[in-house]
Amino acid sequence: MNGEIAVVLMLISNLVNRDALETEALLRSAWRLWLPADHPLLAREAVDLAEALRQPLIALAIDDITEAGKILWRQTGLMPPPVLRTQSVEAVRSLVATGAGLAMLPDMAYRPWSLEGDRIEARRIADPLPTIEVGVAWRRGSRLAAAAETFIQLARSHPSQRMRSTG
Repeated sequence: MNGEIAVVLMLISNLVNRDALETEALLRSAWRLWLPADHPLLAREAVDLAEALRQPLIALAIDDITEAGKILWRQTGLMPPPVLRTQSVEAVRSLVATGAGLAMLPDMAYRPWSLEGDRIEARRIADPLPTIEVGVAWRRGSRLAAAAETFIQLARSHPSQRMRSTG
């Protein structure tokens, strides 16, 4: 916001001071419930949030995801007590795969296995939830350098980043 960075690729759904920045969403990602391969909730296509939160929850404690989670919990009126917090998405995958708990994370972070090769499944949350948006941002009213404009054009045109939903 103070002009030190010309353009950034970031989570834009958490932005507090939107008036200071121009943003363009490139990807929207729904929240998913991550479960071990043998969990009883896998029999369902979608899981009610309240039911999912009766299970032990493993939380990814990374700044943007933590903030997105706080927004999510405020909007739902629920506040799950996490069994464990970690700053490693790989640790979350491993803990979920071994049955230590479940996790709720954006679909864009999902991969169906842990580093140990254990299977992880994901299910849609039945409740309507906000999505996580990844996009480009730059200071409102600033004149962008040619390199910054090129970066934005590349981000817009890259096939894997065209405004798609992972939900």
